[in-house]
Amino acid sequence: MGVWSFRQFYIRRALRLLPALYVVLGSVLVLGYFFYLPGDYALLSQSALSSLLFSANIFFWKNSGGYFSPNAEEMPFLHVWSLSVEEQFYFVWPFLFFLICKIFELRGRRLFVLLLVFLSFCLAEIGVASDYSGAYFLLPFRAGELLLGSLLALSLEDSRYSGFESKVLANGIAVAGMALILASAIFLDESSSFPGVNAFFPCVGAALVIVAPLYGQNFVSCLLSTRSLVFVGLISYSLYLWHWPVVSLLRYLRVDLTPIVMFTAIALSIFLGFLSWRFVESFFRSNASRDSRIVFFLATPVFLIVSFGPILIYLKDGLPGRFPYALLTQEELNNERQRYWQGIKTIDTDFTEGGGTKKVLLVGNSHANDLSYSLTENDFQGKIKLIGTTHYCFNFGFGAVFSEKVDHCRERFSAVIGSPELRSADVIYLHDNWGGKDFDGLVRVLQMIRSVTTAPIYVIGPKMIFEESALNISKYAQQDRFITPLSINKYSRRFQRKDLVDYDNELKEFFDRDLGLASVQYVSALDAQCGVEMNCDILSEDTGEYLYFDAGHFTLAGAKIFGKKLKERNSFLF
Repeated sequence: MGVWSFRQFYIRRALRLLPALYVVLGSVLVLGYFFYLPGDYALLSQSALSSLLFSANIFFWKNSGGYFSPNAEEMPFLHVWSLSVEEQFYFVWPFLFFLICKIFELRGRRLFVLLLVFLSFCLAEIGVASDYSGAYFLLPFRAGELLLGSLLALSLEDSRYSGFESKVLANGIAVAGMALILASAIFLDESSSFPGVNAFFPCVGAALVIVAPLYGQNFVSCLLSTRSLVFVGLISYSLYLWHWPVVSLLRYLRVDLTPIVMFTAIALSIFLGFLSWRFVESFFRSNASRDSRIVFFLATPVFLIVSFGPILIYLKDGLPGRFPYALLTQEELNNERQRYWQGIKTIDTDFTEGGGTKKVLLVGNSHANDLSYSLTENDFQGKIKLIGTTHYCFNFGFGAVFSEKVDHCRERFSAVIGSPELRSADVIYLHDNWGGKDFDGLVRVLQMIRSVTTAPIYVIGPKMIFEESALNISKYAQQDRFITPLSINKYSRRFQRKDLVDYDNELKEFFDRDLGLASVQYVSALDAQCGVEMNCDILSEDTGEYLYFDAGHFTLAGAKIFGKKLKERNSFLF
Protein backbone atom coordinates (compact mmCIF):
# COMPACT_ATOMS: atom_id res chain seq x y z
CA MET A 1 0.00 0.00 0.00
CA GLY A 2 1.13 3.56 -0.69
CA VAL A 3 1.69 6.43 1.72
CA TRP A 4 -1.49 7.70 3.37
CA SER A 5 -2.08 11.12 4.93
CA PHE A 6 -5.26 11.80 6.87
CA ARG A 7 -4.53 15.50 6.69
CA GLN A 8 -4.22 15.57 2.91
CA PHE A 9 -7.28 13.36 2.52
CA TYR A 10 -9.51 15.72 4.49
CA ILE A 11 -8.05 18.83 2.84
CA ARG A 12 -8.87 17.37 -0.57
CA ARG A 13 -12.38 16.44 0.59
CA ALA A 14 -12.96 19.95 1.94
CA LEU A 15 -11.75 21.67 -1.23
CA ARG A 16 -13.80 19.29 -3.32
CA LEU A 17 -17.07 19.79 -1.46
CA LEU A 18 -17.25 22.89 0.69
CA PRO A 19 -16.81 25.89 -1.67
CA ALA A 20 -19.62 24.91 -4.04
CA LEU A 21 -21.83 23.92 -1.11
CA TYR A 22 -21.30 27.29 0.58
CA VAL A 23 -22.17 29.16 -2.60
CA VAL A 24 -25.44 27.23 -3.01
CA LEU A 25 -26.40 27.63 0.65
CA GLY A 26 -25.65 31.35 0.60
CA SER A 27 -27.46 31.95 -2.69
CA VAL A 28 -30.62 30.17 -1.56
CA LEU A 29 -30.63 32.01 1.78
CA VAL A 30 -30.45 35.33 -0.10
CA LEU A 31 -33.32 34.31 -2.40
CA GLY A 32 -35.25 33.08 0.62
CA TYR A 33 -35.10 36.55 2.14
CA PHE A 34 -37.29 37.84 -0.69
CA PHE A 35 -39.66 34.90 -1.12
CA TYR A 36 -39.94 32.83 2.07
CA LEU A 37 -42.40 33.52 4.86
CA PRO A 38 -40.90 33.91 8.35
CA GLY A 39 -41.68 30.41 9.60
CA ASP A 40 -40.43 28.83 6.40
CA TYR A 41 -37.34 31.07 6.37
CA ALA A 42 -36.48 30.01 9.92
CA LEU A 43 -36.83 26.37 8.89
CA LEU A 44 -34.70 27.06 5.81
CA SER A 45 -31.97 28.53 8.02
CA GLN A 46 -32.04 25.45 10.26
CA SER A 47 -31.68 23.15 7.28
CA ALA A 48 -28.80 25.29 5.95
CA LEU A 49 -26.99 25.09 9.28
CA SER A 50 -27.50 21.33 9.45
CA SER A 51 -26.10 21.07 5.92
CA LEU A 52 -23.00 23.00 6.99
CA LEU A 53 -22.53 20.64 9.91
CA PHE A 54 -23.10 17.58 7.70
CA SER A 55 -26.08 16.54 9.79
CA ALA A 56 -28.76 17.33 7.19
CA ASN A 57 -29.83 13.69 7.08
CA ILE A 58 -30.67 13.80 10.78
CA PHE A 59 -32.42 17.16 10.45
CA PHE A 60 -34.63 16.08 7.56
CA TRP A 61 -35.34 12.74 9.18
CA LYS A 62 -36.73 14.67 12.14
CA ASN A 63 -38.47 17.47 10.22
CA SER A 64 -39.55 16.43 6.73
CA GLY A 65 -41.91 13.55 7.45
CA GLY A 66 -40.03 11.47 4.87
CA TYR A 67 -38.24 12.03 1.58
CA PHE A 68 -41.47 11.64 -0.41
CA SER A 69 -43.76 13.56 1.95
CA PRO A 70 -45.70 16.50 0.42
CA ASN A 71 -43.80 19.20 2.29
CA ALA A 72 -40.45 17.74 1.15
CA GLU A 73 -40.90 19.36 -2.26
CA GLU A 74 -40.54 22.82 -0.71
CA MET A 75 -37.29 22.14 1.19
CA PRO A 76 -34.41 23.46 -0.97
CA PHE A 77 -31.66 21.64 0.93
CA LEU A 78 -33.44 18.30 1.28
CA HIS A 79 -31.09 16.61 -1.17
CA VAL A 80 -28.04 17.49 0.95
CA TRP A 81 -29.03 14.66 3.29
CA SER A 82 -27.10 12.26 1.04
CA LEU A 83 -23.98 14.46 1.13
CA SER A 84 -24.20 14.42 4.92
CA VAL A 85 -24.38 10.62 4.94
CA GLU A 86 -21.32 10.47 2.70
CA GLU A 87 -19.33 12.86 4.87
CA GLN A 88 -20.31 11.06 8.06
CA PHE A 89 -19.03 7.91 6.41
CA TYR A 90 -15.70 9.55 5.60
CA PHE A 91 -15.37 10.89 9.13
CA VAL A 92 -15.46 7.31 10.41
CA TRP A 93 -14.32 4.96 7.68
CA PRO A 94 -10.67 6.07 7.13
CA PHE A 95 -9.87 5.52 10.80
CA LEU A 96 -11.73 2.23 10.96
CA PHE A 97 -10.08 1.04 7.76
CA PHE A 98 -6.69 2.02 9.14
CA LEU A 99 -7.31 -0.30 12.10
CA ILE A 100 -8.55 -3.06 9.81
CA CYS A 101 -5.35 -2.83 7.78
CA LYS A 102 -3.29 -3.10 10.97
CA ILE A 103 -5.16 -6.20 12.11
CA PHE A 104 -5.94 -8.19 8.96
CA GLU A 105 -4.17 -9.30 5.83
CA LEU A 106 -5.82 -8.66 2.44
CA ARG A 107 -8.18 -11.66 2.62
CA GLY A 108 -9.25 -10.75 6.15
CA ARG A 109 -9.91 -7.16 5.11
CA ARG A 110 -12.18 -8.31 2.32
CA LEU A 111 -14.12 -10.63 4.59
CA PHE A 112 -14.48 -7.95 7.27
CA VAL A 113 -15.75 -5.33 4.80
CA LEU A 114 -18.05 -7.93 3.22
CA LEU A 115 -19.49 -8.60 6.68
CA LEU A 116 -20.07 -4.86 7.22
CA VAL A 117 -21.81 -4.60 3.84
CA PHE A 118 -24.03 -7.56 4.69
CA LEU A 119 -24.93 -6.19 8.13
CA SER A 120 -25.74 -2.71 6.80
CA PHE A 121 -28.07 -4.01 4.08
CA CYS A 122 -29.74 -6.39 6.55
CA LEU A 123 -30.23 -3.52 8.98
CA ALA A 124 -31.73 -1.40 6.20
CA GLU A 125 -34.09 -4.20 5.16
CA ILE A 126 -35.24 -4.64 8.76
CA GLY A 127 -35.71 -0.88 9.13
CA VAL A 128 -37.80 -0.65 5.97
CA ALA A 129 -39.88 -3.68 6.96
CA SER A 130 -40.64 -2.09 10.33
CA ASP A 131 -41.53 1.23 8.65
CA TYR A 132 -38.71 3.07 10.41
CA SER A 133 -38.18 6.39 8.61
CA GLY A 134 -34.58 6.62 9.83
CA ALA A 135 -33.72 3.70 7.55
CA TYR A 136 -33.78 6.11 4.62
CA PHE A 137 -31.72 8.89 6.15
CA LEU A 138 -29.25 7.50 8.69
CA LEU A 139 -25.70 6.26 8.07
CA PRO A 140 -25.88 2.74 9.58
CA PHE A 141 -28.65 1.86 7.13
CA ARG A 142 -26.88 3.37 4.09
CA ALA A 143 -23.23 2.56 4.85
CA GLY A 144 -23.41 -0.70 2.90
CA GLU A 145 -23.93 1.22 -0.34
CA LEU A 146 -20.67 3.12 0.23
CA LEU A 147 -18.80 0.12 1.59
CA LEU A 148 -19.44 -1.73 -1.67
CA GLY A 149 -16.94 0.68 -3.24
CA SER A 150 -14.36 -0.23 -0.61
CA LEU A 151 -15.05 -3.91 -1.16
CA LEU A 152 -14.59 -3.45 -4.90
CA ALA A 153 -11.24 -1.69 -4.38
CA LEU A 154 -10.04 -4.45 -2.05
CA SER A 155 -11.20 -7.13 -4.46
CA LEU A 156 -9.18 -5.59 -7.30
CA GLU A 157 -6.05 -5.29 -5.15
CA ASP A 158 -4.73 -8.56 -6.50
CA SER A 159 -2.38 -9.42 -9.36
CA ARG A 160 -4.76 -12.15 -10.53
CA TYR A 161 -7.06 -9.48 -11.98
CA SER A 162 -4.41 -7.76 -14.12
CA GLY A 163 -3.49 -8.56 -17.70
CA PHE A 164 -6.54 -10.64 -18.63
CA GLU A 165 -8.68 -9.14 -21.42
CA SER A 166 -11.91 -10.29 -23.04
CA LYS A 167 -14.23 -7.98 -24.93
CA VAL A 168 -17.07 -10.46 -24.55
CA LEU A 169 -16.61 -10.58 -20.78
CA ALA A 170 -16.13 -6.80 -20.56
CA ASN A 171 -19.33 -6.11 -22.52
CA GLY A 172 -21.26 -8.73 -20.56
CA ILE A 173 -20.24 -7.22 -17.23
CA ALA A 174 -20.92 -3.65 -18.39
CA VAL A 175 -24.32 -4.43 -19.91
CA ALA A 176 -25.36 -6.37 -16.81
CA GLY A 177 -24.34 -3.45 -14.63
CA MET A 178 -26.16 -0.89 -16.75
CA ALA A 179 -29.24 -3.14 -16.83
CA LEU A 180 -29.34 -3.21 -13.03
CA ILE A 181 -29.05 0.58 -12.87
CA LEU A 182 -31.72 1.21 -15.51
CA ALA A 183 -34.10 -1.38 -14.06
CA SER A 184 -33.85 0.31 -10.68
CA ALA A 185 -34.50 3.72 -12.23
CA ILE A 186 -37.50 2.45 -14.18
CA PHE A 187 -39.23 0.12 -11.75
CA LEU A 188 -38.57 1.73 -8.36
CA ASP A 189 -40.76 4.63 -7.23
CA GLU A 190 -41.88 6.28 -4.00
CA SER A 191 -44.07 3.27 -3.17
CA SER A 192 -41.15 0.82 -3.39
CA SER A 193 -39.43 -0.36 -0.23
CA PHE A 194 -36.12 1.45 -0.05
CA PRO A 195 -33.25 1.22 0.84
CA GLY A 196 -32.38 -2.41 1.68
CA VAL A 197 -32.35 -5.00 -1.10
CA ASN A 198 -33.70 -2.52 -3.65
CA ALA A 199 -30.68 -0.29 -3.01
CA PHE A 200 -28.30 -3.22 -3.39
CA PHE A 201 -28.99 -3.84 -7.08
CA PRO A 202 -28.15 -0.36 -8.51
CA CYS A 203 -25.01 -0.28 -6.33
CA VAL A 204 -23.88 -3.62 -7.72
CA GLY A 205 -24.74 -2.32 -11.18
CA ALA A 206 -22.47 0.69 -10.68
CA ALA A 207 -19.68 -1.57 -9.43
CA LEU A 208 -19.97 -3.76 -12.54
CA VAL A 209 -19.82 -0.74 -14.86
CA ILE A 210 -16.68 0.45 -13.02
CA VAL A 211 -14.91 -2.91 -13.17
CA ALA A 212 -15.82 -3.80 -16.79
CA PRO A 213 -13.01 -1.73 -18.47
CA LEU A 214 -10.40 -3.80 -16.61
CA TYR A 215 -11.27 -6.67 -18.93
CA GLY A 216 -11.20 -4.64 -22.13
CA GLN A 217 -12.98 -2.02 -24.16
CA ASN A 218 -16.77 -2.24 -24.01
CA PHE A 219 -19.83 -0.54 -25.40
CA VAL A 220 -21.00 1.01 -22.13
CA SER A 221 -17.60 2.53 -21.33
CA CYS A 222 -17.41 4.01 -24.83
CA LEU A 223 -20.88 5.50 -24.40
CA LEU A 224 -19.99 6.98 -21.02
CA SER A 225 -16.79 8.42 -22.48
CA THR A 226 -18.57 10.65 -25.00
CA ARG A 227 -17.89 14.36 -24.53
CA SER A 228 -21.44 15.24 -23.50
CA LEU A 229 -21.56 12.61 -20.75
CA VAL A 230 -18.03 13.44 -19.61
CA PHE A 231 -19.17 17.06 -19.32
CA VAL A 232 -22.13 15.99 -17.18
CA GLY A 233 -19.71 14.02 -15.04
CA LEU A 234 -17.46 17.04 -14.58
CA ILE A 235 -20.29 19.28 -13.40
CA SER A 236 -22.18 16.48 -11.62
CA TYR A 237 -21.44 17.63 -8.07
CA SER A 238 -22.43 21.24 -8.73
CA LEU A 239 -25.42 20.06 -10.75
CA TYR A 240 -26.43 17.87 -7.82
CA LEU A 241 -26.23 20.88 -5.48
CA TRP A 242 -28.25 23.23 -7.71
CA HIS A 243 -30.98 21.08 -9.25
CA TRP A 244 -33.18 20.66 -6.19
CA PRO A 245 -33.16 24.30 -5.00
CA VAL A 246 -34.34 25.31 -8.49
CA VAL A 247 -37.25 22.85 -8.43
CA SER A 248 -38.02 23.52 -4.77
CA LEU A 249 -38.30 27.29 -5.26
CA LEU A 250 -40.66 26.76 -8.19
CA ARG A 251 -42.77 24.49 -5.98
CA TYR A 252 -42.76 27.02 -3.17
CA LEU A 253 -43.90 29.78 -5.54
CA ARG A 254 -46.62 27.43 -6.86
CA VAL A 255 -45.37 27.52 -10.45
CA ASP A 256 -47.04 24.78 -12.48
CA LEU A 257 -44.35 22.38 -13.62
CA THR A 258 -45.43 22.21 -17.24
CA PRO A 259 -43.08 20.57 -19.77
CA ILE A 260 -41.65 23.95 -20.82
CA VAL A 261 -41.12 24.97 -17.18
CA MET A 262 -39.39 21.67 -16.44
CA PHE A 263 -37.20 22.05 -19.52
CA THR A 264 -36.26 25.56 -18.40
CA ALA A 265 -35.56 24.32 -14.86
CA ILE A 266 -33.28 21.58 -16.19
CA ALA A 267 -31.45 24.02 -18.44
CA LEU A 268 -31.05 26.50 -15.58
CA SER A 269 -29.75 23.76 -13.28
CA ILE A 270 -27.16 22.71 -15.86
CA PHE A 271 -26.13 26.32 -16.42
CA LEU A 272 -25.75 27.01 -12.70
CA GLY A 273 -23.93 23.71 -12.29
CA PHE A 274 -21.50 24.67 -15.03
CA LEU A 275 -20.84 28.11 -13.52
CA SER A 276 -20.28 26.54 -10.11
CA TRP A 277 -17.89 23.93 -11.51
CA ARG A 278 -15.98 26.41 -13.65
CA PHE A 279 -15.65 29.34 -11.25
CA VAL A 280 -15.93 27.74 -7.81
CA GLU A 281 -14.93 24.08 -7.83
CA SER A 282 -12.11 24.38 -10.37
CA PHE A 283 -10.83 27.64 -8.93
CA PHE A 284 -10.45 26.40 -5.38
CA ARG A 285 -9.01 23.04 -6.34
CA SER A 286 -6.45 24.49 -8.76
CA ASN A 287 -5.34 27.37 -6.52
CA ALA A 288 -5.11 25.35 -3.33
CA SER A 289 -1.84 23.75 -4.36
CA ARG A 290 -0.33 27.04 -5.58
CA ASP A 291 -1.31 29.60 -2.99
CA SER A 292 -3.31 28.60 0.07
CA ARG A 293 -3.52 32.28 1.10
CA ILE A 294 -5.82 33.04 -1.85
CA VAL A 295 -8.09 30.18 -0.85
CA PHE A 296 -8.15 31.32 2.77
CA PHE A 297 -8.78 34.97 1.83
CA LEU A 298 -11.73 34.13 -0.42
CA ALA A 299 -13.22 31.29 1.60
CA THR A 300 -13.22 32.90 5.03
CA PRO A 301 -15.86 35.63 4.44
CA VAL A 302 -18.10 33.18 2.58
CA PHE A 303 -17.75 30.69 5.41
CA LEU A 304 -18.59 33.32 8.03
CA ILE A 305 -21.64 34.59 6.14
CA VAL A 306 -23.02 31.14 5.43
CA SER A 307 -22.31 29.97 8.98
CA PHE A 308 -23.62 32.92 10.97
CA GLY A 309 -26.37 33.95 8.55
CA PRO A 310 -28.57 30.92 9.31
CA ILE A 311 -28.00 31.36 13.05
CA LEU A 312 -29.13 35.00 12.87
CA ILE A 313 -32.17 34.13 10.75
CA TYR A 314 -33.19 31.38 13.15
CA LEU A 315 -32.69 33.50 16.28
CA LYS A 316 -34.74 36.27 14.65
CA ASP A 317 -37.60 33.82 13.90
CA GLY A 318 -37.18 34.09 10.14
CA LEU A 319 -36.97 37.91 10.11
CA PRO A 320 -40.73 38.56 10.38
CA GLY A 321 -40.24 42.30 9.84
CA ARG A 322 -40.20 41.55 6.11
CA PHE A 323 -43.96 40.89 6.36
CA PRO A 324 -46.51 43.04 8.17
CA TYR A 325 -48.21 39.97 9.65
CA ALA A 326 -46.07 37.11 10.91
CA LEU A 327 -48.40 34.16 11.29
CA LEU A 328 -47.91 30.93 13.20
CA THR A 329 -45.36 28.41 12.00
CA GLN A 330 -46.09 24.77 11.28
CA GLU A 331 -44.42 23.87 14.57
CA GLU A 332 -46.79 26.12 16.49
CA LEU A 333 -49.77 24.72 14.61
CA ASN A 334 -48.54 21.22 15.42
CA ASN A 335 -48.64 22.24 19.08
CA GLU A 336 -52.26 23.25 18.49
CA ARG A 337 -52.93 19.81 17.01
CA GLN A 338 -51.41 18.18 20.09
CA ARG A 339 -53.51 20.42 22.34
CA TYR A 340 -56.59 19.48 20.31
CA TRP A 341 -56.25 15.78 21.07
CA GLN A 342 -54.71 15.86 24.52
CA GLY A 343 -56.81 18.71 25.91
CA ILE A 344 -60.24 17.25 25.17
CA LYS A 345 -61.77 16.60 28.60
CA THR A 346 -65.36 15.78 27.66
CA ILE A 347 -64.53 12.19 26.71
CA ASP A 348 -64.03 11.50 30.43
CA THR A 349 -67.25 13.10 31.67
CA ASP A 350 -69.23 11.03 34.18
CA PHE A 351 -72.96 11.81 34.22
CA THR A 352 -73.37 10.01 37.55
CA GLU A 353 -71.25 12.52 39.44
CA GLY A 354 -73.06 15.57 40.76
CA GLY A 355 -76.50 16.56 39.61
CA GLY A 356 -78.84 19.36 38.75
CA THR A 357 -77.08 20.37 35.53
CA LYS A 358 -78.01 19.73 31.92
CA LYS A 359 -76.40 16.56 30.58
CA VAL A 360 -75.49 16.61 26.87
CA LEU A 361 -74.35 13.56 24.91
CA LEU A 362 -72.23 14.64 21.93
CA VAL A 363 -71.65 12.00 19.22
CA GLY A 364 -69.36 12.32 16.20
CA ASN A 365 -65.86 11.96 14.83
CA SER A 366 -62.93 14.34 15.37
CA HIS A 367 -65.06 17.29 14.25
CA ALA A 368 -67.25 16.71 17.30
CA ASN A 369 -64.15 17.71 19.28
CA ASP A 370 -64.45 21.12 17.64
CA LEU A 371 -68.04 21.44 18.80
CA SER A 372 -67.05 20.33 22.29
CA TYR A 373 -64.38 23.05 22.51
CA SER A 374 -66.77 25.60 21.00
CA LEU A 375 -69.31 24.89 23.73
CA THR A 376 -66.94 24.74 26.70
CA GLU A 377 -65.05 27.87 25.62
CA ASN A 378 -68.30 29.87 25.54
CA ASP A 379 -69.68 29.35 29.05
CA PHE A 380 -71.71 26.23 28.33
CA GLN A 381 -73.87 25.46 31.35
CA GLY A 382 -73.95 21.72 31.94
CA LYS A 383 -72.04 18.50 31.38
CA ILE A 384 -70.89 17.23 28.00
CA LYS A 385 -70.04 13.59 27.34
CA LEU A 386 -68.29 13.02 24.00
CA ILE A 387 -68.43 9.62 22.31
CA GLY A 388 -66.12 9.50 19.29
CA THR A 389 -66.98 7.54 16.16
CA THR A 390 -63.61 8.06 14.34
CA HIS A 391 -62.96 9.45 10.86
CA TYR A 392 -63.55 6.03 9.32
CA CYS A 393 -67.29 6.43 9.84
CA PHE A 394 -70.11 8.80 8.91
CA ASN A 395 -73.72 9.13 10.06
CA PHE A 396 -72.31 9.00 13.58
CA GLY A 397 -70.89 5.51 13.24
CA PHE A 398 -73.72 3.95 11.24
CA GLY A 399 -71.95 4.15 7.87
CA ALA A 400 -68.35 3.40 6.86
CA VAL A 401 -66.33 5.79 4.69
CA PHE A 402 -64.07 2.88 3.71
CA SER A 403 -65.49 -0.56 2.95
CA GLU A 404 -62.80 -2.31 4.98
CA LYS A 405 -63.93 -0.37 8.07
CA VAL A 406 -67.55 -1.60 8.11
CA ASP A 407 -67.02 -3.82 11.15
CA HIS A 408 -65.16 -1.05 12.96
CA CYS A 409 -68.00 1.41 12.40
CA ARG A 410 -70.63 -1.11 13.48
CA GLU A 411 -68.75 -1.51 16.74
CA ARG A 412 -68.59 2.26 17.20
CA PHE A 413 -72.30 2.69 16.52
CA SER A 414 -73.18 -0.19 18.84
CA ALA A 415 -71.14 1.55 21.54
CA VAL A 416 -73.20 4.71 21.01
CA ILE A 417 -76.57 2.93 21.13
CA GLY A 418 -75.53 0.83 24.10
CA SER A 419 -74.00 3.65 26.12
CA PRO A 420 -75.64 4.45 29.47
CA GLU A 421 -75.11 8.15 28.70
CA LEU A 422 -77.57 7.89 25.79
CA ARG A 423 -80.28 6.84 28.23
CA SER A 424 -79.48 9.41 30.89
CA ALA A 425 -78.69 12.45 28.70
CA ASP A 426 -81.07 15.42 28.72
CA VAL A 427 -80.22 16.31 25.12
CA ILE A 428 -78.34 14.70 22.20
CA TYR A 429 -76.00 16.57 19.82
CA LEU A 430 -74.88 14.83 16.61
CA HIS A 431 -72.04 16.42 14.64
CA ASP A 432 -69.28 15.26 12.31
CA ASN A 433 -67.81 16.30 8.95
CA TRP A 434 -70.48 14.46 6.97
CA GLY A 435 -67.96 12.35 5.09
CA GLY A 436 -70.65 10.26 3.39
CA LYS A 437 -74.20 10.70 2.14
CA ASP A 438 -76.94 8.26 3.12
CA PHE A 439 -80.23 9.91 4.08
CA ASP A 440 -82.01 6.60 4.60
CA GLY A 441 -79.21 5.59 6.94
CA LEU A 442 -79.52 8.93 8.75
CA VAL A 443 -83.22 8.30 9.35
CA ARG A 444 -82.37 4.85 10.69
CA VAL A 445 -79.81 6.40 13.07
CA LEU A 446 -82.38 8.86 14.41
CA GLN A 447 -84.98 6.11 14.79
CA MET A 448 -82.59 3.90 16.74
CA ILE A 449 -81.61 6.77 19.04
CA ARG A 450 -85.26 7.69 19.53
CA SER A 451 -86.06 4.08 20.45
CA VAL A 452 -83.67 4.46 23.39
CA THR A 453 -84.37 8.01 24.60
CA THR A 454 -86.99 10.73 24.38
CA ALA A 455 -84.38 13.47 24.80
CA PRO A 456 -84.32 16.23 22.14
CA ILE A 457 -81.92 15.52 19.27
CA TYR A 458 -80.01 18.31 17.54
CA VAL A 459 -78.31 17.33 14.30
CA ILE A 460 -75.57 19.87 13.58
CA GLY A 461 -74.47 20.14 9.97
CA PRO A 462 -70.96 20.46 8.55
CA LYS A 463 -68.72 23.42 9.24
CA MET A 464 -66.42 24.71 6.52
CA ILE A 465 -63.48 22.56 5.46
CA PHE A 466 -60.89 23.93 3.04
CA GLU A 467 -59.10 22.24 0.16
CA GLU A 468 -55.72 23.30 1.58
CA SER A 469 -54.46 23.77 5.11
CA ALA A 470 -54.86 27.22 6.62
CA LEU A 471 -51.07 27.53 6.79
CA ASN A 472 -50.69 26.85 3.07
CA ILE A 473 -53.54 29.18 2.14
CA SER A 474 -52.00 32.05 4.11
CA LYS A 475 -48.62 31.25 2.56
CA TYR A 476 -50.07 31.38 -0.95
CA ALA A 477 -51.91 34.60 -0.14
CA GLN A 478 -48.81 36.35 1.18
CA GLN A 479 -46.77 35.19 -1.79
CA ASP A 480 -49.41 36.96 -3.91
CA ARG A 481 -49.03 40.00 -1.60
CA PHE A 482 -52.30 39.58 0.27
CA ILE A 483 -50.88 40.37 3.67
CA THR A 484 -53.64 41.52 6.04
CA PRO A 485 -56.00 39.08 7.80
CA LEU A 486 -58.93 40.61 5.90
CA SER A 487 -57.32 40.14 2.50
CA ILE A 488 -56.07 36.65 3.37
CA ASN A 489 -59.59 35.64 4.42
CA LYS A 490 -60.97 36.92 1.11
CA TYR A 491 -58.22 35.02 -0.70
CA SER A 492 -59.11 31.84 1.21
CA ARG A 493 -62.65 31.77 -0.23
CA ARG A 494 -61.35 30.12 -3.40
CA PHE A 495 -60.30 27.13 -1.28
CA GLN A 496 -63.68 26.58 0.40
CA ARG A 497 -65.30 23.23 -0.25
CA LYS A 498 -68.44 24.18 -2.13
CA ASP A 499 -69.81 20.64 -1.85
CA LEU A 500 -70.32 21.19 1.88
CA VAL A 501 -72.55 24.20 1.18
CA ASP A 502 -74.63 22.05 -1.19
CA TYR A 503 -74.76 19.26 1.39
CA ASP A 504 -75.91 21.73 4.06
CA ASN A 505 -78.76 22.88 1.80
CA GLU A 506 -79.77 19.27 1.15
CA LEU A 507 -79.84 18.60 4.88
CA LYS A 508 -82.03 21.65 5.47
CA GLU A 509 -84.53 20.36 2.89
CA PHE A 510 -84.32 16.86 4.33
CA PHE A 511 -85.17 17.97 7.86
CA ASP A 512 -87.96 20.24 6.62
CA ARG A 513 -89.85 17.05 5.73
CA ASP A 514 -92.01 15.14 8.16
CA LEU A 515 -89.66 12.38 9.27
CA GLY A 516 -92.11 11.02 11.80
CA LEU A 517 -89.68 11.73 14.62
CA ALA A 518 -90.46 13.99 17.55
CA SER A 519 -88.03 16.58 18.92
CA VAL A 520 -85.45 16.31 16.14
CA GLN A 521 -84.02 19.61 14.84
CA TYR A 522 -81.35 20.48 12.30
CA VAL A 523 -78.83 23.26 13.03
CA SER A 524 -76.74 24.70 10.20
CA ALA A 525 -73.18 25.20 11.41
CA LEU A 526 -72.28 26.90 8.13
CA ASP A 527 -74.98 29.55 8.54
CA ALA A 528 -73.57 30.41 11.95
CA GLN A 529 -69.93 30.25 10.92
CA CYS A 530 -70.03 31.92 7.51
CA GLY A 531 -73.27 33.90 7.23
CA VAL A 532 -75.59 34.20 4.26
CA GLU A 533 -72.74 35.00 1.84
CA MET A 534 -70.78 31.91 2.98
CA ASN A 535 -67.71 33.98 3.80
CA CYS A 536 -65.76 31.58 6.00
CA ASP A 537 -62.53 32.82 7.58
CA ILE A 538 -59.22 31.12 8.35
CA LEU A 539 -57.83 34.04 10.40
CA SER A 540 -59.23 36.25 13.11
CA GLU A 541 -59.55 39.69 11.55
CA ASP A 542 -59.04 41.26 14.98
CA THR A 543 -55.87 39.47 16.07
CA GLY A 544 -54.58 37.67 12.96
CA GLU A 545 -54.71 34.34 14.83
CA TYR A 546 -55.30 31.14 12.88
CA LEU A 547 -58.79 29.69 13.23
CA TYR A 548 -57.72 26.31 11.81
CA PHE A 549 -54.60 24.25 12.48
CA ASP A 550 -55.14 22.18 9.34
CA ALA A 551 -57.78 22.20 6.60
CA GLY A 552 -60.78 21.42 8.78
CA HIS A 553 -60.11 21.49 12.53
CA PHE A 554 -60.27 24.58 14.72
CA THR A 555 -57.51 26.04 16.82
CA LEU A 556 -58.65 27.04 20.29
CA ALA A 557 -59.13 30.59 18.99
CA GLY A 558 -61.18 29.22 16.10
CA ALA A 559 -63.35 27.14 18.42
CA LYS A 560 -64.02 30.18 20.61
CA ILE A 561 -65.06 32.34 17.65
CA PHE A 562 -67.20 29.61 16.09
CA GLY A 563 -68.87 28.93 19.45
CA LYS A 564 -69.62 32.61 19.91
CA LYS A 565 -71.30 32.79 16.49
CA LEU A 566 -73.17 29.55 17.12
CA LYS A 567 -74.43 30.88 20.46
CA GLU A 568 -75.68 34.11 18.87
CA ARG A 569 -77.87 32.18 16.40
CA ASN A 570 -78.69 29.10 18.47
CA SER A 571 -78.57 30.03 22.14
CA PHE A 572 -80.65 26.96 23.06
CA LEU A 573 -77.56 24.81 22.41
CA PHE A 574 -75.80 26.49 25.33
